[in-house]
Amino acid sequence: MYIKILTSTYFRFVDYQVCHFTNPAQDLQFFLYTSPSINLLEKHSVLVEEYYNTLHSTLTTLGHADLCPSSHQFHKQLDKLGPFAVLVACSLLPAIMPDQTHIPDLEKLLKEGQSFHFSERYKDTIKTLLPLFEQKGWLDFGTA
Repeated sequence: MYIKILTSTYFRFVDYQVCHFTNPAQDLQFFLYTSPSINLLEKHSVLVEEYYNTLHSTLTTLGHADLCPSSHQFHKQLDKLGPFAVLVACSLLPAIMPDQTHIPDLEKLLKEGQSFHFSERYKDTIKTLLPLFEQKGWLDFGTA
């Protein structure tokens, strides 16, 4: 992850993996919901706080503490990006967590509409995530 200061009033992350400008909350949501394990999900709030503290510390060290959102603003951004987390978990996780005996051919999947096998690991993970998403109101796309 790289920080590129664009002006004196704001900053954006340059994500070279997905190659787009983003904000820190989106970067964290993408990580949390493409790299889940039960241990990670259980430590969700600790990871969020550690990420925020590291972000704040890094910007302070660089002389740009004023560019860091407050903790409250950061949590609001995370919540606003909840539907993005749902989209990531439902669309990318099946390909990230394949059953080793049914590795999907993504080209055939996209071009020919080949059926997709959901691994037991994915099913267990999404069973854990969906109640969390529902509790946070992230599945109500009509109001998001």
